[in-house]
Amino acid sequence: MAKAKVPMTLLCGYLGAGKTTLLNRVLTNQEGYKVAVIVNDIGEVNVDAKLIADGAKITDTSDIVPLTNGCICCTLKSALAQNIENLIKTGKYDYIMIEASGVCEPMPIAQELELIKNGKLDNVVGVVDAARLVDEFAGGDKLLAKDTMGEEDIESLLVQQIEFCSTLVINKKDLVTEDEFKKVRKVIEVLHPGVKIIETSRGDVPVKDILATGSFDFEKVYASAGWCKQLEIGEVDDDDDEHDEHHHEDHDHEGHHHDHEEHGHEHHHEHKHEGDSGADEDEYGIGTFIYYRRKPFDRVKLDEYANKWPRNIIRCKGLLWFSDEEDMAYVFETSGKQIQAGYSGQWIACAPEKEQKKILAENPQIKADWDDKVGDRMVKLCIIGQNLDKKAIAADLDKCLA
Repeated sequence: MAKAKVPMTLLCGYLGAGKTTLLNRVLTNQEGYKVAVIVNDIGEVNVDAKLIADGAKITDTSDIVPLTNGCICCTLKSALAQNIENLIKTGKYDYIMIEASGVCEPMPIAQELELIKNGKLDNVVGVVDAARLVDEFAGGDKLLAKDTMGEEDIESLLVQQIEFCSTLVINKKDLVTEDEFKKVRKVIEVLHPGVKIIETSRGDVPVKDILATGSFDFEKVYASAGWCKQLEIGEVDDDDDEHDEHHHEDHDHEGHHHDHEEHGHEHHHEHKHEGDSGADEDEYGIGTFIYYRRKPFDRVKLDEYANKWPRNIIRCKGLLWFSDEEDMAYVFETSGKQIQAGYSGQWIACAPEKEQKKILAENPQIKADWDDKVGDRMVKLCIIGQNLDKKAIAADLDKCLA
């Protein structure tokens, strides 16, 4: 009989969000679990390791493994895996918690944990500071005075930590007004619709919501991000016919396949006729819309526009192509001021004719959405933000088309 895999919880959150406080509360009330902890600090001395030992009154320091002077989402990934394997081999522990450094991106760590032979990633918990989110999502610049990172890096990390988790703890609720909190929660629900949200003031979260939840599934968590859902189901307005060069039946089409280098998992995109989706907004002006064109971008024009990217766009992600590199699909991504585009793979339209016919024969949805001129090439971006002027943003992006 195969031995059961040891479950693991990954705890992520920006500096000062309250990860260590939450971890200590879990460790002082383990409810029958024998928990080992791996804690990562980017400095040479792991301050968090001592805080955890002292706060949870842990006398056996072998239960805490510090990983210092590096980040487990990049330079210390192999050390993380080796330490977890070593803990599992001791047979002393039936649960492992990993507290990531405040500057870690959760997705690369989750990918590494998924590869551990005798372990199973059970829960990815994101911890966010309600007061910080009020500042960030209001476009504030108060963070720059004390933080070592640039504002654009902080915004990007916060968005990634919100998007990629199975449980999201909104901490320090007592430090914001009721109306501010409602706004923060609304932004989170747009960035990651359906995520389990726990509201607290001092990291006081039930152990059952952190340990042995069985809530993490990589593909489901990735696909549950707001931008991903909108690209899959986003409707397109009929009042944008000035952009329509062709139309299809009014139903969703499952699209081409690309292996995104950023996460190594294959995803599917549904397409509709060319245009822009409506930006549905709530009382706080938070909304989304889809920008969809079949023409490519001019690389220079898009780069110039990126320098004046609207500050009220919280998140933008999707597929695009460039006029000077027609074979390649790119993933375009923004979080705050951080803007990047990376290779996603080749368009099906670039494959040999025999291979094209085979793919289209096996995928009627792709065939139904195929364009006679450009095949499966397209620009399709999900834009999330506050008080979005859809027509103005679309017009500016249109000026970047080749």
